[in-house]
Amino acid sequence: MSATPDPTPPTPDDLRAGSRERWERSSAAWERERAWFQEAVDPVSHAMIDAIGPQPGHVVLEAAAGLGDTGLLAAELVHPGGKVIISDGAEGMVEAAKRHAAERGIVNVEVTPMELEWLDMSAASVDGLLVRFGYMLVPDPETALRDARRVLRPGGRIALAVWDRPEDNPWLTAGTEVLVRHGLAEPFDPAAPEPGPFSLPRERVLELLGDTGFILPEIDRIDVRFRSPSAREAREHFVGLSDRATTALKGAPAERRAEVEADIEAALAAFPDPDGPEGAVAVPGAVLVAAADA
Repeated sequence: MSATPDPTPPTPDDLRAGSRERWERSSAAWERERAWFQEAVDPVSHAMIDAIGPQPGHVVLEAAAGLGDTGLLAAELVHPGGKVIISDGAEGMVEAAKRHAAERGIVNVEVTPMELEWLDMSAASVDGLLVRFGYMLVPDPETALRDARRVLRPGGRIALAVWDRPEDNPWLTAGTEVLVRHGLAEPFDPAAPEPGPFSLPRERVLELLGDTGFILPEIDRIDVRFRSPSAREAREHFVGLSDRATTALKGAPAERRAEVEADIEAALAAFPDPDGPEGAVAVPGAVLVAAADA
């Protein structure tokens, strides 16, 4: 009896198309959850800004920006005479970022669609480049970083952030492990063909920066906490931001879904918030922030 042949692996273009579809589908959820997510990762955004050192007159690009929270922090620092460009490959994210910038009344900002792997910018046209949680999700991070090096002026700086190891990020893995136990999702696999949140470990980030022409790379770890008043609300945040979880639960019968949701809440309740009221949770995460000179 012949073995069943392995399915044809997805091409990079297949992966890009799937990623674009997911981000377009989830852009509304990310806009709803923006404040909760940004509260947790605000130290990451500030560390990235400190790493590139924006000055008045600088042009700063935030690519794969989502709603642009990190780039918008630089807007005041590059005034007068400078500007911040917020870009993302998903139209839904671009429109959400435009609304966010308008709500904050920031005028020295331009929001535009742009792919992280092929930046639609002239060579040596920006002083600083920010990419928070982007390079780990593209099929070809080396190409993306080479293009980053191209658009940075000599002496310009890049700052990027990726998630550290799965075991350091239960805010994302605890709920996913419940889905895996229920047969509703596959476990995270950093070696899988499809890029994911844990695709770029520390040593690979440093290797990529060196291979793509950046110099004096440095990397730091920042611990974060995702706080919610209850495990139920933590579960709602997790499912809201995870397209994988939303898709897995969508087709489940109501009784099965209730069981899975209860198990996710139990997993998240294992991280009580010592500074919060009874029942509050603070689920840990860990981020690597890397910076280098062009």
